Amino acid sequence: MAASRTNNKELYFIDLFAGSGGFSLGLESAGFTKLGSVEINPVAQKTLECNFGEQIFESIKKAKGDVEKVNVKNLKKEILSAGVAQLDLIVACPPCQAFSRVGRSKLDSLSGKKGSHPNDPRNQLYKKIGKYLKELRPRAFVFENVPGMLSVGGENIAEEMCKLAKRSGYNVKAALLNAGWYGVPQLRERVIIIGYHKNSGLKPSFPKIRYNGPEIEGYMSASDSTAKLWRNADLFLPYSGIKSVKNPKRFVSTYEALSDLPPFKEHLHAHRYQRKYYLLREFHHDKPYRRGSVSKYGKQMRNWAGFESRVVTDHYARWTPRDFRIFKKMKDGDKYPDALKIANQLWKQAKKKDKKAKKKDFVPPYSDKSFTDKWRKLIRSKPSWTLTAHLSKDSYSHIHYDETQARTISIREAARLQSFPDGFIFSGSAGNVFAQIGNAVPPLMAKEIGKEIRSKLLLKNTSQSSYPKRKPLNEAAL
Repeated sequence: MAASRTNNKELYFIDLFAGSGGFSLGLESAGFTKLGSVEINPVAQKTLECNFGEQIFESIKKAKGDVEKVNVKNLKKEILSAGVAQLDLIVACPPCQAFSRVGRSKLDSLSGKKGSHPNDPRNQLYKKIGKYLKELRPRAFVFENVPGMLSVGGENIAEEMCKLAKRSGYNVKAALLNAGWYGVPQLRERVIIIGYHKNSGLKPSFPKIRYNGPEIEGYMSASDSTAKLWRNADLFLPYSGIKSVKNPKRFVSTYEALSDLPPFKEHLHAHRYQRKYYLLREFHHDKPYRRGSVSKYGKQMRNWAGFESRVVTDHYARWTPRDFRIFKKMKDGDKYPDALKIANQLWKQAKKKDKKAKKKDFVPPYSDKSFTDKWRKLIRSKPSWTLTAHLSKDSYSHIHYDETQARTISIREAARLQSFPDGFIFSGSAGNVFAQIGNAVPPLMAKEIGKEIRSKLLLKNTSQSSYPKRKPLNEAAL
């Protein structure tokens, strides 16, 4: 059952490559109303249905969520029949695996040939957005992807997307934004492209930096170096051009993000008594929130309009018994080489007590040179580093900062670090849900982008002469 939300009857959008709906959630919170989502992954589709309701447009249903197969002309007719004479916004976040550093490494590994990623067909999906812009002529669009798209086989795909949008009749600008600037407890860099139809007379701008701190030093988004990757400087707004509020707050820390969630130690009891702790959802029960003070961020995640929650769901850890004792001894910020030293010390101690102790029961088999960042313990006083879809395979990149819990993060904690509210429902297996969260656009970041676009679209002096007048919205269709 979808959560009830207050629709804003002024502004309507379509979400392409919607994933689990992070961008949709942020835009709705910013005052937009979603008309439909196009998402090809069937499990992510179920997540969208659980939180936003069923798909209403037949053209999208027939295409089974495939952006390339949607009959856009029929979609335009359906939008008109719903009473929306002019679509306000299209948001598009095509798959990032072919652009990301991790994704490229995997492609090279599978093909046995370095640099095979330029041939990945997913690199070309951005071109499909052009037909939606030309046919639906939304007043605005927003595009999101990873920084890796700035250089793919020597080509700046983001710049090519900007050129495509210009040819489709849009004033366009790109920037490299960091989710941490907008209250997300995570330093996550993303290329954001915003465009307004030329008939609107509007020029793109980006939300102000509201949170900041020294932790961002060394990130691409905190310097103007990225501007060098653009041949046409007018298409890119560097860091120095992004405005900031007068007194930005410090970044939201992982402690502020997670401290009100209940401690989780069942896995340690199971390990002590040599019993396996099963992670199947059938054996998982909702948990009460931790007693005591709640951070502003915690309250925000509990009380998100339409997604309020009074219990904690999806709060369980993976079964990794060999490593619980290593997690316990790791310090905040420790990485795999540190973990390996701890593991070897534990093995040596065990051998003194039992000569039959096996190294494999204590020491992970990975090289400390090849897997430097494979393990990393969260720093409680700082924001998290980027969550990725690789969480679906393991969560060692985000080990909980609390040594007494000695575990990797739970699904709900990953969702918190990505700024999904506690009442948001995820469909699928644990691994699938972790992938959905890692691939998502942080809702709080999307909300700030949405607010920036909304303020422009609602300007009284915006020229509307080239757009047809709105018809009354067909409530039955929505």
